[in-house]
Amino acid sequence: MDAVVTGLYAPPRVNSLLDTLPIEVIGPLLFVALCLVAEISGQLRRRSNAGEAGHAAAASVSLLALMISFTFSVALNRYDNRRDLVVEEAAAISMVWQRGRLLDNPARGTVETTLRAYVDDRLDYFQRDRQTDRTRPPDAAGRRLRLALWLVVDTLNDAKAEPIVTRALIDALTRLDDAAARRESMAREHIPLLVIDLLVLFSLIIAAILGHAGAANGRAARLANWAFLVSVTLALMLVLDLDRPRTGLVTVSQLPMLQLGTIMDAAP
Repeated sequence: MDAVVTGLYAPPRVNSLLDTLPIEVIGPLLFVALCLVAEISGQLRRRSNAGEAGHAAAASVSLLALMISFTFSVALNRYDNRRDLVVEEAAAISMVWQRGRLLDNPARGTVETTLRAYVDDRLDYFQRDRQTDRTRPPDAAGRRLRLALWLVVDTLNDAKAEPIVTRALIDALTRLDDAAARRESMAREHIPLLVIDLLVLFSLIIAAILGHAGAANGRAARLANWAFLVSVTLALMLVLDLDRPRTGLVTVSQLPMLQLGTIMDAAP
């Protein structure tokens, strides 16, 4: 069944270097590209003795700021959702754990052992390697462990043992399945590649406009343009960093899952 699920999952095609390169590589490359475009535009303006473009530069900078702010808001909201889903799944696992401890052995031991392995699997699934999340396949190992918990419920139902506890366990497992599915789905939700590519392209166009507008003011305008381009680069890096939950400087904390594992290990 896991092979069927994995085979049906077709990961989206990644066609942007901005989606695969590390943040620490994207930043310097983007800044160099922006400065280079600004310098080339300034040189062309000096040679052609073209007219002023101050109004166009001011309007373009405002538009770029608006686009970056909207994109930042989207990335921040998804970061908050991913963080909340970690807490939600940890709470769902804890509910199954507490209700499973009401069972008699060997069902209780099976639930506790399976859940402890499940916590380790989820920590590994959401932290391992630098693969882009939007191409990440479903957690087949986690699904097998959840199926093992449902098999315990089936056995209890067949034996007609502890019906009240079994019903409570069914409710908790349903909540766990829902939390796991929504967390995996949100992990693959990112800012569309087209939006990121167009945002970078627009930044390059703004850099060209700034280089053209500041060509007549010499070194002072060049330094001001560089300072602005540094700000644009840092803003875009922050947006990309927030959009990548497992890599970079801003990552989704797995502390609730780690604390849950510690509680399980310390339980008598």
